[in-house]
Amino acid sequence: MSSAMTAALRLQTVNMGRMQTIRRCMTSGACAFPARNNTITKSSSFIPATNTNWIRAQHTAAVNVNTMRPQTESSTTATMTSSSTQKSNESFSTTAKTEQMEIDHFRSIPWVAKHLSQPHLIISQADSRRPKPGHGDTLLSHTLNSQDAISAYITIIQQPQPQSGERLVTEMLSFLTLGSQLNGWPGVCHGGIVMMILDDAQGQLFTQNKKQKLMKDVPLMTAYLNQTFLKPVRTPCTIMVRAKITKVEGRKHWIQAVMLSEEGEELARCESMFVMLKSNL
Repeated sequence: MSSAMTAALRLQTVNMGRMQTIRRCMTSGACAFPARNNTITKSSSFIPATNTNWIRAQHTAAVNVNTMRPQTESSTTATMTSSSTQKSNESFSTTAKTEQMEIDHFRSIPWVAKHLSQPHLIISQADSRRPKPGHGDTLLSHTLNSQDAISAYITIIQQPQPQSGERLVTEMLSFLTLGSQLNGWPGVCHGGIVMMILDDAQGQLFTQNKKQKLMKDVPLMTAYLNQTFLKPVRTPCTIMVRAKITKVEGRKHWIQAVMLSEEGEELARCESMFVMLKSNL
């Protein structure tokens, strides 16, 4: 055998011995490497293949992160959705019992009770408090139907007298209890909510005429509404809205409404024109 081959074999034997020593050290953790070899290159793909416990632990952690987190988020979302749905269903209730509860609420307020004690009245929960197919009337039947928003809303008309010869019920009173969730400025109902209430109260007058078979059962829509704000609507409070049809020309209906406080102060007023559509939407 040549001296070159002998030297090569010796070098291979030495290298194999060194590799076995390094492998034993890495497995037992008892080896102390020189400082210059003590830094492991930070790589996301680096895994010391000889330490099976470390590999198993990292694999288990990866499985937990990748499988448990989505389940936790999904579970949290489901819980939130369930809670939201339950709360939604509670505030969405508009049964006949709820109507009676709203009427009883206003009977317990002395200044409102005086208006409710008059003879020949038709007292009912505002029709917009009842949800309609296709998410109709959800603003007042759902979104604002809560203790801190609009907790109660009723309408009052005089019972129509057939012998009077009147073709329409032209006047109506509405009562609403407003909470602090309607505020713009602190303690003051938002002006947009005030306008919405007046607009809806006017629309309720047409609804009552349809119920009494005095008007075609087709929608009327607001063509314009001229709003005047007179005084802040302080919340929480109970307010009254008086609406009156002043003129009718074909499909056009002019109507006025005023919002009043418990003391009878005018808080806001509006003049509007509603147009009856030629057919249902």
